[in-house]
Amino acid sequence: MAEPTVDRSPGPAPPPADEVDRAAGEPESEVLADADLAPALVGGVPLPPRRRLRIGRRRLLGLVVPACLVALWQVAISTGWISRRVLPSPWAVAVAARDFFAGPTQETLPGVVPFRGAATQHLSASITRWLAAYALACAVGLAIGLGIGLSRRVADLIDPVVQALRSIPIFAWLPLALVWFGLGEGAARYLVFIGALWPIVVATGDAVSRVPKAYVETALMLGTRRRALARKVYVPAALPGIVTGLRLGMTLGWMSVIVAELTGTRRGIGAMMNAARETGRLDQILVGMVCFAVVGLVGDFVLRGVTRRYVAWNDA
Repeated sequence: MAEPTVDRSPGPAPPPADEVDRAAGEPESEVLADADLAPALVGGVPLPPRRRLRIGRRRLLGLVVPACLVALWQVAISTGWISRRVLPSPWAVAVAARDFFAGPTQETLPGVVPFRGAATQHLSASITRWLAAYALACAVGLAIGLGIGLSRRVADLIDPVVQALRSIPIFAWLPLALVWFGLGEGAARYLVFIGALWPIVVATGDAVSRVPKAYVETALMLGTRRRALARKVYVPAALPGIVTGLRLGMTLGWMSVIVAELTGTRRGIGAMMNAARETGRLDQILVGMVCFAVVGLVGDFVLRGVTRRYVAWNDA
């Protein structure tokens, strides 16, 4: 009997990675979630060159709106739609920024807030106040939020006070801060602490309280002790919400710096902007606003990068 012939020719080549993704139902325009924009690795596997190019394009898209706004700003100034006394031109702001960052440092009289060449001292003062107060707000806010989320009794006891206090505007705390801490650093850090605290408390308490009971019951069935539920179930499941609270607290704390630096400080972006307001230098005020925007953006980017690995499961 003749042996059956066996086809030993090589099979069809596997389809490219992009076609596999599209066959799995992934839209061609959808590349990565926002949380995956920064790293060059996803799950330990290098991104294909085409995807890296798409990620770079998406990052560049973030510059389109600012560029259009600056162009519209320049057109409004050039055509006389807006007076230069009301809003300086982008070029005037750029010159002021050059003086602020690269101008020769000038000695000032006691009590006078410097501007030319003083970017390093102002930025370092503001960022130091911000980070020190934010770190304390994280410690206190996470402790209170976990207590509210894990215990109904603690929530009934503390949550009404938290909801009432967080409704008080940051400016309303200014007189008390001056009385309690006096002029200077103590009052400034206290105000930043208050600004950053409440978002962390509310987001943490809400995220922990919303952890599905099925997670808890499954963990108990698998042998997890009740004393370990907070560490092994509640906190990991609530991390996306907690991280959102940390981001909001960081941003609101940074926004509170300008109020905090009205307490008699001579160093800081807020102090510089207040001095510029008194002298009518709108270009210097806009330089301070740009500094606030850039530092806040960088801070949020760093926080997202640090916490991304702990909440990556939530992107699935």
